[in-house]
Amino acid sequence: MDLASNTDNNSSKNQRVDENISIKKYMNTNHELDSNYTVKIARTLLTPIGIYPLHGTDTQMSRFLVNLQIIVIFGLMCFLLVPHLIWTWFDAEDLKRLMKIIAAQVFNSLALIKFWTLIINKKDLRMCSQQMEDNWRKVGCEEDRMVMIKNAKIGRLFTIAYLSLSYGGALPYHIILPLVAERIVKEDNTTQIPLPYPTDYVFFVPGDSPGYEMLFISHIVISTIILSTNCGIYSLIATYVTHSCCLFEVVCRHLDHLMDDGMNKGLSRQLAAIIKRHMEAIQFAETLEKSLNIVFLCEMVGCTIIICFLEYGVIVDWQDGEVLGLMTYVTLMTSIFVNCFIISYVGERLKEQSLQVGESAYSINWYLLPKELVYDLMLIIIRSSQPTCLTAGKISDLSLEGFAGVVKTSAAYLNFIRAVV
Repeated sequence: MDLASNTDNNSSKNQRVDENISIKKYMNTNHELDSNYTVKIARTLLTPIGIYPLHGTDTQMSRFLVNLQIIVIFGLMCFLLVPHLIWTWFDAEDLKRLMKIIAAQVFNSLALIKFWTLIINKKDLRMCSQQMEDNWRKVGCEEDRMVMIKNAKIGRLFTIAYLSLSYGGALPYHIILPLVAERIVKEDNTTQIPLPYPTDYVFFVPGDSPGYEMLFISHIVISTIILSTNCGIYSLIATYVTHSCCLFEVVCRHLDHLMDDGMNKGLSRQLAAIIKRHMEAIQFAETLEKSLNIVFLCEMVGCTIIICFLEYGVIVDWQDGEVLGLMTYVTLMTSIFVNCFIISYVGERLKEQSLQVGESAYSINWYLLPKELVYDLMLIIIRSSQPTCLTAGKISDLSLEGFAGVVKTSAAYLNFIRAVV
């Protein structure tokens, strides 16, 4: 009996050793570089405004400085937007010019909403950031790492495309167009360069030098901060959603190779690991949906309105022969189209990738498996039949169909504005 028990103990120890060896046979020594590559653009844009780092220190001094940073940035945004809104609704007389600047107002106002949405949901987004780092550190094999790198490159490509178009259109709108615009003639017969954002400061009138020049520069700086805020939030969305897609893709890859080694004894353990990865992917996507559905709603509704008024600006500048303004509005309109398309595309891709898990589970030779494992596969298929979706404020799913709806709705609004104006 003692000999048998010693033999059993030795075999169990050997099994545990073999399991530890199999677990430790691959270590991603580049996980820090991979993780930094994924979030570098978002971190660069969002750190100055207090949204990133999402998981900084928890000391009282750190929290105080971050809160102070957020208050200062929000105050600067309000310093630009509130007087601009007052001027628009109480002092604006040129209806054509008013139609052209509404797009900028909607863009900046929605940037404020998205700014506070990310701050309010900071804890959930911090969990997503930590899970991303864990996924890079605990990646199981080089093939899984290649899948994750591929999706990280897709997210970065989307971000670079949007940033190039956004800065390429917004910076000329804020800087070049005011400089080449018709000068404002004052009562003393002197002229001024119009501000990037016409404003009505109720308590003071910055009309003399050097106050006016300082206000002009502050408008450029604050509008650039708002643009960077919006671009950083977009970069974070692209990073998180493409990473969520890669988690489902990794699950599909493991299901496809589940029976490569035949009916071995570790099959149930492999399937358990796959189910665990599937649950982690679902939880990651659900956290994104919970934290960012208001941001997605702002993007879809805002893109519809902004595209409409940018199209109007293109028509007006085309009729007036304003080549620089025409190019600027076309670039801005293209960036908004790209923004809306990419968000709709990644939402569609996430939905398809979550459905693909069920198809991969059904495509293996499940009829050769023991009955207990077949039941486990059935649960995976049933769960995958309810796809993971990102929604715009719980109203509609992000999909290419939604993008088509944005395009058609913006065109309908444009026809209405042209008929009225």
